[in-house]
Amino acid sequence: MSWLVAAIKAAGSALGSAVASTASTMGPGLQLFGTITSGMGQMQAAQAQAAAQRMQAKQAELQGRQNALQYNRQALQVFERQQRLAATARARAAAGGVDPFTGSPLTMQEVNALIAGREMQVAQENAQMAIYGGLAESQSLQAAADMTERIGMTTALSGVAGRLYQMGETATPTKTGRP
Repeated sequence: MSWLVAAIKAAGSALGSAVASTASTMGPGLQLFGTITSGMGQMQAAQAQAAAQRMQAKQAELQGRQNALQYNRQALQVFERQQRLAATARARAAAGGVDPFTGSPLTMQEVNALIAGREMQVAQENAQMAIYGGLAESQSLQAAADMTERIGMTTALSGVAGRLYQMGETATPTKTGRP
């Protein structure tokens, strides 16, 4: 996307500069056209760059959501692992003729559940942080896009205004009615 921004900027500036330099020999009307064309090219380049930054903002938000999904998958895997461990502990205890819901087998299941619960909590917190991180980066890129657009417009308009001022200063005065 950055190559597109550079191409638009180069094309707008090149066209405006070419017309403006040719215009100095061809008259003020063409100079004005070149100045305006150059300014429009700068504005379009700023808009294209801002659009690229907005696209990056959307990608950052999506990346945050994808990371959150990955952490949620990890939490689910921890839960499934804990369920398998508990089932294994119950099956072993029952196979040995021990009540799986009392004494050591129950204690092992409780410890496994406690550890799994902590791991799940960490994974869920990581998922939330991934979402918030993606949103924060997205908002930052959105703000940068807005600023890029404003700066580009201001730069283009001030360039056009400066060139118009120069044209006014260098214009040849028309003859008055004196002989």
